[in-house]
Amino acid sequence: MPRSYEEELNFIERLTPHSWKIKKGFVPNMNVEGIFYVNENLERLMFDELRQHTRTGGFGGFLPGMKQIGNVASLPGIVGKSVGLPDVHSGYGFAIGNMAAFDMTDPKAVVSPGGVGFDINVWCALVKD
Repeated sequence: MPRSYEEELNFIERLTPHSWKIKKGFVPNMNVEGIFYVNENLERLMFDELRQHTRTGGFGGFLPGMKQIGNVASLPGIVGKSVGLPDVHSGYGFAIGNMAAFDMTDPKAVVSPGGVGFDINVWCALVKD
């Protein structure tokens, strides 16, 4: 059964005036927490995306940016946090402005071209060190 907007908010915690934590459990199988950084306008957008998503019971349209940050936090091999940078909003799989690092010594870790904008690679790169 889909959660209500109020139930979803139990997993979101304001850390500073411009940063928010997404707690494990927001989406299934999160390996790390999420965090996103927004100004007041993007804060409204992020929470409006989540509110609209819960009104439809999770069906139709894009996943909210917060859910996408949580989904990235569920990918195998992720380290640290799934981070939404200050331009974050709903995207295609990864949120636009979503950043993540993966431990490539972990045999279960993934390389996700979608995380670099597999269509046009908007100022991002896959880096092997």
